[in-house]
Amino acid sequence: MRNTDSVSIFEMFSEIAVAINENSHRLVHLTDQEGRGDHGAITPDMFDAIEAALAGLEPSEWTPGRYFDLAAETLLTIPGVAPRLYASAFRRAGSALMRKRSILAEDFGNAFAAMATSFRDHAEREPGGAEIASVWLRAAKAYSAEAQAGGGIPACLEAATTAAEDKPAGFPARGAGELSSILVIRAMRDALSQEN
Repeated sequence: MRNTDSVSIFEMFSEIAVAINENSHRLVHLTDQEGRGDHGAITPDMFDAIEAALAGLEPSEWTPGRYFDLAAETLLTIPGVAPRLYASAFRRAGSALMRKRSILAEDFGNAFAAMATSFRDHAEREPGGAEIASVWLRAAKAYSAEAQAGGGIPACLEAATTAAEDKPAGFPARGAGELSSILVIRAMRDALSQEN
């Protein structure tokens, strides 16, 4: 029997790839406007590569954490700053989940917080990295608050998405890194709300 949580994580990465590709023109446009880096052009390639790497796996043989680990390993084969930024985040998520096969809201919250912390710690690597970190950190804070109130994964990710989309006053116009972060978090919500 296939592990439901592993299937959900695979579907999550597929959902992310779809969301990024559907918005690829917007991401490229924003990157061109910023005049720095290649975030918009390379992000679709990143998640296409992850989806392809995961597609041939049998979910019953993999834990959710190992899916994150393989996603990180895949990104390290792609040149560029953004792949390494996300690789570090996914590696930390995999470590947070360890070998658990059943993910509760607290478990995924630990992984989500680990990703947010990674983006904060490596913000200087990517043009707009501080803005990317800001999206993830406020989303992680909202996720944690909802989890402490007893919310499940869908409610926690709904709160995280709302916080990610809520741009603080005084911040500059949304850039490619911020948009891609919001798209990733939103796709996580959409995918993991279906079976939890």
